[in-house]
Amino acid sequence: LEALEKALYCWEDALTAFSSTFNNETLALQTKADAAFTKDVQTLLDVGYQMQDQAEMLFIDQHSVLFRNDSEESLDSRKPSHVETRMSGKERVDAASSPDSFESARDGVADLREFEEFSELFPHLERQALYHAALKQHEDNGIPCRRMHTELVRCGSDVEYLAKVHCLRQAYTKLFNLPAATAFIADMGRQVMSDLIMYADRDPKDYLVYYERMLEFLKEPRNHSIMEEELTVRGVKCMNFYDVLVDFILLDAFEEMEKPPSSIKAILQNRWISASFRETAIGTAVWSVLMGKRQMLKYDQGFLAHFYSISEQISPVLVWGFLGSESNLRSTCYYFKEQVIEFLIDIFNIFKVRYTTVDDLAADILREMKTRVENINQRLSLEGC
Repeated sequence: LEALEKALYCWEDALTAFSSTFNNETLALQTKADAAFTKDVQTLLDVGYQMQDQAEMLFIDQHSVLFRNDSEESLDSRKPSHVETRMSGKERVDAASSPDSFESARDGVADLREFEEFSELFPHLERQALYHAALKQHEDNGIPCRRMHTELVRCGSDVEYLAKVHCLRQAYTKLFNLPAATAFIADMGRQVMSDLIMYADRDPKDYLVYYERMLEFLKEPRNHSIMEEELTVRGVKCMNFYDVLVDFILLDAFEEMEKPPSSIKAILQNRWISASFRETAIGTAVWSVLMGKRQMLKYDQGFLAHFYSISEQISPVLVWGFLGSESNLRSTCYYFKEQVIEFLIDIFNIFKVRYTTVDDLAADILREMKTRVENINQRLSLEGC
């Protein structure tokens, strides 16, 4: 499975790189051979995804035959074996892909505590003590979460997602107790977003001012209760980097880009005005939306007020980048989104990071963050930022 995962990443990168040559070069047209190659790679990826899903169902899912207890085996032994032999391959596929079968598979995730007798076959699973503890936490007390992103991060079930979120919360808490890691994460937000603003031919000065004000707000312990009050009302269950920045801010922002407000959609769809005017109008529309949200705030100097000040600087760039005219900015914004999503997929993957101890997971998360930041920096520098 680990080898297949690596192969899928390589094929995805190959397809993205090959396709980008035509997206970035407006004069380049795909030949029949190019189109055929793209289609073949996509087909290869689809087959790979199917293999990955089937392998996980066979070897990792709790409903796998590997994890049946003795009573289940004795019951199965009494069933006529000729029924299975009369089923065609297609019938077995149809049965496995039925809604009932799918839902039963989604209901559970392999409890890694059940892998003890297979420790030699699955040594990486045997060592995931932190994940074991999270599964126990979910079983005993539950794990609160604002939204489920099970499919997005390629978890096998909601239980797996919640257990790993519980682990990630602990790891991020650990990171923010380390001065060097805290400084890196703060610099990351400062550098990446200001570089993206400059890439869009805008001045990042105001963004940097509001960003520093946000950092000062977060450093003051007495502000934490205000932040918790504001975010709890909006469904945030834990005052943690993952819950606030990743789930509440980034993932919600990406979703809003797919379904922009009607005022912004009307501007984007108006082809009677020039692209430059539409870009300016979008900035005004974003400012108007945020102003309406400000008027609803209880604290005019709280966390959300600082967040909206930052959003006024970065949102017009992202909205135009994701939804505006075809341009290098658009491809770069989508690359930024891809890096964020791929980072999340990686930190939810036991083959990429260690769910052994809080320290191990924190170190691996920091490593993956640095890798993605480096990728984004390289992209911006190659594009002339």
